Amino acid sequence: EDGKAAAAAAAAAAAAAAAAAAAALPPQTTTPRGPLSDASTWHAEVDTASAHAEDVGKEAARAQAGLEVATAAASEAQQSADRQRSAVVELERSLARQRAILVGAERDAARAAQHNADVAEWARVAQADVQAAEERVQRARAEVERAAPRAAELTQVLACCDVRTLSVRDVCDVLLEVGLAAHEKAFAANSIDGLTLSRLEGGQMRGLGLEAPADRQKLHRVACVISACGRLQVTLADLEQAAAAAAISTSAEARDAVLLAAWPAANVASWLEANRIPPHVCGVLLAAKVTGEQLLHVCDLDLEQIGVAAVHDRAQLLLRTEEVRERHFAAVRAFFCACSSSSSSSSPVIAPTTTGAGAAATAADDDDDEHEPPDFLCPITQQLMERPVIAPDG
Repeated sequence: EDGKAAAAAAAAAAAAAAAAAAAALPPQTTTPRGPLSDASTWHAEVDTASAHAEDVGKEAARAQAGLEVATAAASEAQQSADRQRSAVVELERSLARQRAILVGAERDAARAAQHNADVAEWARVAQADVQAAEERVQRARAEVERAAPRAAELTQVLACCDVRTLSVRDVCDVLLEVGLAAHEKAFAANSIDGLTLSRLEGGQMRGLGLEAPADRQKLHRVACVISACGRLQVTLADLEQAAAAAAISTSAEARDAVLLAAWPAANVASWLEANRIPPHVCGVLLAAKVTGEQLLHVCDLDLEQIGVAAVHDRAQLLLRTEEVRERHFAAVRAFFCACSSSSSSSSPVIAPTTTGAGAAATAADDDDDEHEPPDFLCPITQQLMERPVIAPDG
């Protein structure tokens, strides 16, 4: 702006000098001059005017130079101003970027603080879970220590291989062991001992709270397994060995009767069709996914619940499953008796002790004699053998 003002001032000065030069020229007069006018005066005025015009020209040249300088300075100033504006714009952009970075840093810091708070909360919850787990472990150890003597007593009672010898307390312990602890109070309130348990039917079990057919079948199987081998369950390896022994001693059909407990629903349906069970009944059992273990212990109420409506169909199926169940547990009983006999041949047989209802029943039979060891009983009739002989096949 200063350069523009200087250029304007120089231009004005040049114009003023030109005007002054014009004013200094001698005026054009109409007064006639004679040939003998004062020539020197006129020439002097001309010289003066020429000199003044030269001065004015020089002043105009100087003004023009000043104007050019001022214009160049103005252009430089304009360029400098443009550069300053560009620098200001760049600084504003940089400031905006810095502000964005600052906002992002603040956001990251807030997220980091929240994450730290979450980690602290998770650590607190994890610490609480660890403490709760330690408390549960301690309680579990205490329960194991308390249950160990009782487990030993239950093992001795089960060794009698007769579910009828179980007391009410023994039955409650069995429910706890097989995953039916929710019904323990109902069984205790109704004084269900081993003898009563062996005679319970589907409707009676349902009255005790066993609404699910699978629970009733599980309890019935446990009772049968206890009477067969003095255990709460039989493994698949035991079933395979028992099936092999049954196939050697009898037939392949006996082997199928043993392995039926490990069959899935599809194999059970095929086996039922092969045994002349009506196809619609096989379809109902297959749709209900009835396994071999469930089939062995199914009752009339269970069949009605899963959709076998006809009484004739249920009776026919129950008759067939009863026959298979007898062969199944006879083979299991024979297998475990053979195993027990082979193990006792090298060591003296010690008769197991009984507790609870078992001791009372034994004392009622004979106060002086101990309960007969399972090795001395016929696996089929459950009567005391007179001259037992172990065959080579076991």
